[in-house]
Amino acid sequence: MKPGVLVAGGAGFVGSHIVKRFHHAGYAVTVVDGLLPRTGGRRANLQAVLPGITFIEGDIRQFNDLPAILKHCEITVDCMAWTSHRQALQDPLYDLGLNAESHLHLLRHLRDAGDHKVIYLGSRGQYGNPLVAEITEESPMVPEDIQGIHKCAAEWYYRVYAKLRRLNIISLRFPNCFGENQPTDGEDIGLIGGLIRDVLGGRVVEIFGSGRMRSIVYAGDVAEVVYQISQKALTGFTAFNMGGQQMTIEALAQLIISAAGQGRYALAEAPEDIKKIDLNNARMNDDRLRGFLGDLPASDLRSTLAATIGYFKDNMT
Repeated sequence: MKPGVLVAGGAGFVGSHIVKRFHHAGYAVTVVDGLLPRTGGRRANLQAVLPGITFIEGDIRQFNDLPAILKHCEITVDCMAWTSHRQALQDPLYDLGLNAESHLHLLRHLRDAGDHKVIYLGSRGQYGNPLVAEITEESPMVPEDIQGIHKCAAEWYYRVYAKLRRLNIISLRFPNCFGENQPTDGEDIGLIGGLIRDVLGGRVVEIFGSGRMRSIVYAGDVAEVVYQISQKALTGFTAFNMGGQQMTIEALAQLIISAAGQGRYALAEAPEDIKKIDLNNARMNDDRLRGFLGDLPASDLRSTLAATIGYFKDNMT
């Protein structure tokens, strides 16, 4: 019998990449996803593998069959999230439900000890603006927005349950993510998604300052790291940073414009609502993760940006 893996939130952007990685490795994959409004969850994200996986549409907070599913799984990957930082400020209770409460419902049904492994997808936003050049896993987490607060809370739930129930849990904190299946429509679709949409839409891209740095990572590389972590022996709770590639937002815009073959940008003053939740230029140090896995996957930036742009062209409304 093939080993089983549960991917909660597996119809979302990053989750769908993780589902495909485990499916291609021969796992019996079960996805639970509510396809909730304003999230990236879409059945179409899994279209290529739907015949070979079990897909259950349902909000995990109202789903009562998790014990039966978990009984046949040796790995759980928790991809559940709402990634809209600005909308979370306007609707914090919705963010609370998706970025904190939903994880507690999953945790209630995770069985003790054994070889079962749990991987939770964390975020760079949990750290906020620490006054350091490099962020390690021990850097203080003082989030600057609602989404970061709730991501921290969910991780702390996992940390406490790991101790109380002797669970084997990894929290993988990573930066701005991009790739196929990311949302193309909506108010807040992330840094790279917003840049691509503006470029393809013929709008002048506004860059708020020439020195602002961001780290970025391709979703397929995140999926590969999650898979590789799942193949290792785990004990208790451990947090890992995945650093990604750091560059100025201006350089990133230039790369996107070059890959798209169109567009232009202009420097501008950041709006006040952006300034209040903006992150500083500190990059995440991922030496601990490299020590655990060895060399990390690093897909070619130009080709992955080109593939993402092609996805936007096919899916933008």
